[in-house]
Amino acid sequence: MATQKLNIAVFIGSGLQAGGGFQYEYMVLKLIKKYNQDKYNFKFYSTSQSTIDEFAELELPISIVKEGLLAKVHRIVVSNLLAFNVLKKIGLGFSYIERKLSKDNIDLLYFLSPNTLSQAVTNIPYIFTLWDLGHFDILEFPEVSNNRIFEFREQLYTKSLKRAMKVTVDSYYGKEYTLKKYNLDPKRVEVLPFLPNIALAESKNINIKDKYQLNHEYIFYPAQFWAHKNHIYILKALRILKEEHNILLDVVFCGSDKGNLQYILNKAEEYGIAELIHYIGFAPSEDIPALYEQSLSLVMPTYLGPTNIPPLEAFAYKTPVCYSDLPCFREQVKDAAFFIDLAEPKSLVNNLLTIMENTELVQNKVNAGSQILDGWSELSFYTRLENIFNEYSYIRECWE
Repeated sequence: MATQKLNIAVFIGSGLQAGGGFQYEYMVLKLIKKYNQDKYNFKFYSTSQSTIDEFAELELPISIVKEGLLAKVHRIVVSNLLAFNVLKKIGLGFSYIERKLSKDNIDLLYFLSPNTLSQAVTNIPYIFTLWDLGHFDILEFPEVSNNRIFEFREQLYTKSLKRAMKVTVDSYYGKEYTLKKYNLDPKRVEVLPFLPNIALAESKNINIKDKYQLNHEYIFYPAQFWAHKNHIYILKALRILKEEHNILLDVVFCGSDKGNLQYILNKAEEYGIAELIHYIGFAPSEDIPALYEQSLSLVMPTYLGPTNIPPLEAFAYKTPVCYSDLPCFREQVKDAAFFIDLAEPKSLVNNLLTIMENTELVQNKVNAGSQILDGWSELSFYTRLENIFNEYSYIRECWE
């Protein structure tokens, strides 16, 4: 192995509908393509045909690994140790996925998102990306408690994290939390903070108010319509602004409907603010810079961390940020955001009034956001990721 390049399989697991998950995977793939400089042989895989179209701009050679029903059942069966030992004796111990990767001479597997396929490999070490432990943090919410989702996630993480060559998390808060919950070796958990996705940073001449027929200044919230994204908090604040301050403020929501959109629209009608709510679905990529830059503020009252990408994007576009006042978020954005109390919508109201009136404080927050971005670059991210590859490459020289 001393003179042979490491073959690294990068498994793409999130499609466009995943929202932030897609943005994260897109960013990592972009950095691999930009900074690899032919040091390692990267091969790209997915189980979904739509991946090719959704990541087409990156011009990567993505191989689609199609599992039939029997192959999926076999993969689940061989993840059981007893079944593996029995089936191995008759030549059926390895999943279709692993046989495919072995045929391609893969040395290391890198999952860009939490993926049950990590349990489909026996002889190939892997890197496991862990975004959050939301099934603990927000277990009251239907998206992590209904339909046995809690049990599914717990089973996945319990099995896959301890077997991972490395686990990547996006914050030191997340690392400590993961170590506490799963008793992992600290040396096997690497912190790779998120980066803003600003591939289309050049704003075109788009007037957001005209394009989306807004009558007032607006706030912006790009988030899937999950309950934990807490869109209703924004509605409550807009109602207070209207009824107690005689201020009409629009909001632009974008992202896919995960089952909570109609509830939010109905509540807007009930609150008498339906005309202020503008849901635009998936925002066109070319609109994103203008949506940030022309907004009064990004408002992100989510319950789930430990970090999120939109505040970083807002920093990049010099846009004020109103963010949930949770310890994990204070680690991520320090003093660059206007923190909001999720138990009190008037907290958001007061922050929005401050943003409207105190330009000096807003500029200080914007400057602080720029400093955060200056401290963690694309090259910083890739260098830390490459250190993981280097570590395994050195170890891999120990056998043929």
